[in-house]
Amino acid sequence: MSVKIDRLNNMFVEEISKIIHQEIKDKDVGFVTVTDARITNDLSFAKIYVTSLSNDKDKSIKALNKASGFIRSLLCDRINIRK
Repeated sequence: MSVKIDRLNNMFVEEISKIIHQEIKDKDVGFVTVTDARITNDLSFAKIYVTSLSNDKDKSIKALNKASGFIRSLLCDRINIRK
């Protein structure tokens, strides 16, 4: 991978974990850790990997999927990417 993609992967992990822990008010998310981010070479898609330490992992994942639009909009405001 290129240096730019690696740097963006790290920025995505940091910013998404900040958003999850500070901005999301949903208690169903629980304790979630963002472990990795994979961005495609053309910067059009990103896959985010998370782990959950709560008892009900399915509930945490559903809550994160429900909040994905909110996370995406905050991430767009925080990270500027030029293609």
